[in-house]
Amino acid sequence: MPKITAITPQKKAKNRYSVFIDGKFAFGLDVKIVDEYKLKVGDSFDPALHNELEKKDRTELAYNGLLNYIAYRERCESEVQSWLFKKGFADLRSELIQRLKERNYLNDERFTELFIRDRVKLKQWGPARLRQELMKKRISRDSVEEAIETIAEEVDFNAMAADLAARKLKSVANPTLKDKKRVWTFLQRRGYDAASIQLALSTHTFRIEPPS
Repeated sequence: MPKITAITPQKKAKNRYSVFIDGKFAFGLDVKIVDEYKLKVGDSFDPALHNELEKKDRTELAYNGLLNYIAYRERCESEVQSWLFKKGFADLRSELIQRLKERNYLNDERFTELFIRDRVKLKQWGPARLRQELMKKRISRDSVEEAIETIAEEVDFNAMAADLAARKLKSVANPTLKDKKRVWTFLQRRGYDAASIQLALSTHTFRIEPPS
């Protein structure tokens, strides 16, 4: 029966080992799998075990890739699924997503709250824009509405709209109705409803341009 003749650390891949069978490189394995199966030099190696090890190693490769992916910033479940499809691990999505959830590395409610706080603070998005972007990420409507209600208790969306409008009009001398329309469209794109926009523009005076 074939024998394991060497198990050596890989130079370019941390936590991975190269396994040699009868003096020839056979395959690479995650260190966790080497430890789990207690593989050591001199052991007989059943070729039938190769497929099992290969499957486990592929799962660990995908999982470690996911850990790197979510380390950059908080991710939602649909983003993780897209990453798995893109990397060719779609068949492992149920197993890996469950593992991430069990370790609290993946939580759509937490993602939603952080996403909203970030966009409100950095981009001054209003409720409509927040809903639109989160629905694209397939976050449940109930989670989105609950998170928006929570942030609305802490920030004043009407005041944010008014601040954005004031900044847009600050450098405009004697703004016209055309300027009003331009700022209205801008605030709509930022996610503010008609009532908030009307209130934001109510403190400004817009002149009617004479016909050309």
